[in-house]
Amino acid sequence: MQAYTWADHRLFPTQEGALLFGVDHASLFALDSRARDTLGRWRSADPLALEDVPEEARGVLEELRDAQVLVPLVPHRRPRPAAVPELDPAGVPLETLVLEVAQTCNLRCSYCYAHGGTYGGTPRLLDPETARRAARTLLERSGDRRGVTLVLFGGEPLLNFPAVRAAVEEAEAAASAAGKELTLSLTTNGTLFTPEILAFLRDHRVLVSVSIDGPPELHDRNRPYSGGGGTYGDVTAGLAALAQWGIPAAARVTLAPRQWDRIPEVFDHLLGLGVREVGIAPASPVTPELLPTADQEEDLLRGFRTLAERFETEARQGRCLPFANLLDLLGRLHAGRAKGAPCGAGYGYLALDADGRYFLCHRLAGEEDFAAGDLETGPDLEKLRSALRAAAAPRRELCAHCWARRLCAGGCHYENHLRENLLGRAPGDSCRFIRPWLELGLRLYARLRAEPENPVMQRIARRQEC
Repeated sequence: MQAYTWADHRLFPTQEGALLFGVDHASLFALDSRARDTLGRWRSADPLALEDVPEEARGVLEELRDAQVLVPLVPHRRPRPAAVPELDPAGVPLETLVLEVAQTCNLRCSYCYAHGGTYGGTPRLLDPETARRAARTLLERSGDRRGVTLVLFGGEPLLNFPAVRAAVEEAEAAASAAGKELTLSLTTNGTLFTPEILAFLRDHRVLVSVSIDGPPELHDRNRPYSGGGGTYGDVTAGLAALAQWGIPAAARVTLAPRQWDRIPEVFDHLLGLGVREVGIAPASPVTPELLPTADQEEDLLRGFRTLAERFETEARQGRCLPFANLLDLLGRLHAGRAKGAPCGAGYGYLALDADGRYFLCHRLAGEEDFAAGDLETGPDLEKLRSALRAAAAPRRELCAHCWARRLCAGGCHYENHLRENLLGRAPGDSCRFIRPWLELGLRLYARLRAEPENPVMQRIARRQEC
């Protein structure tokens, strides 16, 4: 007689019954009240033999077995909560390369994690020939990847348009020769557009994200020029120029904790400027003053929840509210992939600084503990392994007992580095926000997927294909 035990799972009550989340496979099931009640009666039976279960309940439990929520019990080896597995970056082809085209900036944002774009060094520019080599390297190291992405970043990348042009043209030529799909993206502060730059971005189909933080007084407080003075007028003029040239722009927002109670207002203001999508990032705690309080974290969650409720209302009408944070989360849930790492950093995703040195990701540029080789010798796999292992170690035990571990995998390496290594916070400091945000996404996704033909669901599905 086969005995079964319960795999790690989490129940979220709903009006109809419950959502059952299978932790190790990041699987999601909607239970009606009968299935919920059956599970409730038998959940404490461990081990469990299906032959001993009355027929009226057995069907439900067999379905849970098929869903790998009930798993065969191996004698003398009880299942334990599985930590996020350690992956090896060796053999993972390069898919995304972030070029720090200009490690300098004409703005001095109040929350900048990059020390005015220099990442702690002297202001400098990537020379065009190195930009060309980097673009070729992306394609050469992409293995069997069908598509690759080149990200043009800074500082402010448009302070170095010659390198932008060189990287884009070389990447296009190399991708065409290799028969690969190339995605080009650029993140800019939006103050330096010229007709020449706009024509180039349009002709080469570069995806443009413009950093803008909301209404004038809020934006100007966050993002002044290096010499002083607000930038809102110039940024909105830049957005208007992009629209005039037929270049759709996404808005990239960063807000300090004291501004998190204005999230819906900021979102609406930016939609009113005609952007195609709005993504909102909490400012990294580069100083103790930017560490949020519990009340500010609740403001952040409340703001995101308000936008999620509006997203659902719009979706019921077949319309998509372009809230990028939620679209990304729903896309990941739809794909149903259990995370083995918080992000692609080190696993097909690298940043290259203006000196031609590789780093785990763009936010960790300049941090020697996360440096991993250079353009001349290639990515240093041993250093990548060491950096990834060190980044994950403080949370391994904590994550092993968390229901969200295969959706989160420990959180952003850079945020953890700041909180734990520089500010002395305990591991798991950001979990107070992450877990309820993930639960909010799970509940919303479960409601939306009841209408698979809804165009919003189809857009969510396509998001993971892009």
